[in-house]
Amino acid sequence: MKGVIGMIMPAKTEASYPTVFVLEVDGQPILAFRAATSRQAREFGKEDRLQEGLKRMMIGHRPLWDGKSPIRVRRAEPEEEVYYVDAKKENAAGNLVYLVRRDKEADASNPVTRGSFPPRR
Repeated sequence: MKGVIGMIMPAKTEASYPTVFVLEVDGQPILAFRAATSRQAREFGKEDRLQEGLKRMMIGHRPLWDGKSPIRVRRAEPEEEVYYVDAKKENAAGNLVYLVRRDKEADASNPVTRGSFPPRR
């Protein structure tokens, strides 16, 4: 009988509700993204491709990640989640929203659009 009930009313899973997560490097929020589960979010933070990209991107003329500092993934705080949703409305491409102003953006002559989260003071 339990199997029949499970077929009629599937259990709610974390995968049903993608959550916004934040990747932090050395305690600084760097980017926000959606993942179906906490496990998927943590695995994303370990991907070689992402880590290599963080080493190449610059903030204040320094790499976002030095290859040694801890990378942590956590659920987004409410204001970070709102920022992510608003940024996705403006630019629907991709799943990542940067929460820092990268050097490439800071050097551009055009005003910076969403994707540069205001620094915490």
